[in-house]
Amino acid sequence: MKRLTASYCLFLALTLSSFSSAQRLPEPSDLLDGLDTLAELELEFGNQSPQLVPTLTEIAGIYRNDDRHVEAYRMLDRATQVIRVSEGLYTQSQIPLVRMKVENYADWGDWDNAREQLEYLFWLHRTKSGRVDSLLIANLMALNELHLRGISEDNYEFQTFHFRRAARINWLALGAAERLWGPTDLRLVPIIYSLVKHYHLQAVAVKQGGKTGYELRQIVPGADLVREREDMRHYFYMTGLRLLDQLRSIQLAKSPIDLEAAAMAALYTADWHLLFGEEDLALVAYRRTYEELSYAGRPTDELEQFFSMPSVLPVHDFYGSLATASIVEQVTRSSQSAFEPKQRDRSPGEADHAQLFFAEWGPSFPYASSPDAVQNFSEATGATLFSFDVSGVMEVTRFISRKQVRTVAQLLNIDVVKPTPVSLEVREKMIARLEHLQLRPRLDAGYPVEASATLIYLSAAGVP
Repeated sequence: MKRLTASYCLFLALTLSSFSSAQRLPEPSDLLDGLDTLAELELEFGNQSPQLVPTLTEIAGIYRNDDRHVEAYRMLDRATQVIRVSEGLYTQSQIPLVRMKVENYADWGDWDNAREQLEYLFWLHRTKSGRVDSLLIANLMALNELHLRGISEDNYEFQTFHFRRAARINWLALGAAERLWGPTDLRLVPIIYSLVKHYHLQAVAVKQGGKTGYELRQIVPGADLVREREDMRHYFYMTGLRLLDQLRSIQLAKSPIDLEAAAMAALYTADWHLLFGEEDLALVAYRRTYEELSYAGRPTDELEQFFSMPSVLPVHDFYGSLATASIVEQVTRSSQSAFEPKQRDRSPGEADHAQLFFAEWGPSFPYASSPDAVQNFSEATGATLFSFDVSGVMEVTRFISRKQVRTVAQLLNIDVVKPTPVSLEVREKMIARLEHLQLRPRLDAGYPVEASATLIYLSAAGVP
């Protein structure tokens, strides 16, 4: 009876295995080619040869693209072991593989292991980078990006860890770049602007409050003593201004002086003032930007065209010329043009309305715009479509103090265009999402004027 049972079990296992094989989809040709190449290299050089590493890495990338994260990990782990056998346990050449492991874990949603590998990666940079070179700077900025990804994707409990680690790494990259290239090299610009955006993110987190906002205000990590919220935001504001001033100084240090790039730096400074509620300073800076761009030789019609539409702040990248910034805007609008008419039939008088986009960065931090917003909008489904007016300069009386202040680029007459119909409660929740949205106003000769806009809003949760 036992023999019969064993035979039956073996028959059943073989049958299920055959059924499973029959149901399995054929492997893609690039994967099969990679596996064939790997087999040939193993036959020629052996199982532990460094010659295998590029092919193992390539196969891991194919598995990642196919969401086969277990197989990708095995290939990356094997490549790491090969390097350890040939070069030693801890070497700089492991860094790209460890970074790919982090990305694979993140794609997999396994941030516990991703954080462990991030710390190992940081340790490798600090202890195994023998000299300051462009590769070290690139590696540090890549590590910074991984921690920024962790802010939006990792468990909320670890946001502060990612915020602090990203800032530290970004500063290390800037220090290394200044040491290697000098304080006025143009290659410093993206590193500096990355820090500017980082301090905006921290300011948003402090404004939103909660556990992350509280921890970022701690005088010493883990201590009960915290700075006041406004004091902390002022620190972020002043730090950002110093970084933007450094960025502008780099443009002015060029020979000949790049007046247009320096004027664009002034524009980003005006945006920074507005992001932190310094409307009066923003008005002066916007006017100064317009004058400087005119002095740099940009024609009036080009300036009016560029500033004719409001835009979402902060801008994701620093653009040193009006032409480059305009091209990026055109690409963004073209990505939206196939989407928005499906949601709303335009009337003839609406052709000059601004078409804006906002994709929440991630479930753990939806208050900032996703760096991949343009790609997201090209495949947008289930988004919310808003229409509203954007004010120029308004005089507002504070309710308690009765003090009169000026405000710029306020959202007025907000309406939910899609989905519709919705209940009043749902509509209010949708409109509440726009509270953290900040816009650069439409400018006429450097002065903010009223505009109207439609905005596609993508929730990180994937539902309106």
